[in-house]
Amino acid sequence: MFANHSAPALLVKLGGAHLPPVALSVSSRYQVCVDAGVSAAAGFFYDLAAVGLHDHIACSVSVFTKAVRAGLAKDGDSSQERVQACIDAFAAGYLGRIHQELRLFHGEDAGRGQAASANPSPQQSTKRH
Repeated sequence: MFANHSAPALLVKLGGAHLPPVALSVSSRYQVCVDAGVSAAAGFFYDLAAVGLHDHIACSVSVFTKAVRAGLAKDGDSSQERVQACIDAFAAGYLGRIHQELRLFHGEDAGRGQAASANPSPQQSTKRH
């Protein structure tokens, strides 16, 4: 089910959003799980008015976990360590996608350095006076 990769999984940039891809602290062997988390988070944004984030992520993780257990059992590998690694990768993708959206919302479209210098915090503003 998973190729053996030592490179990190990537949270790809949003289309037209100018945010660079983010290397996650998850092995690329779990990229498919990261991508599933990203897709689930995108579903949250479509249902934003209908469901709270805490309910959506709990339901998404539950459905994903059942699918992973079934898939791994079919492949003859249902170790708890592998299941947990898949869930962790899914969560990294889900929360990473939410984080991207928050960065866009706060105007961080070109990276942390430029956004921070273009929009100083109140503490930075008072230090300049």
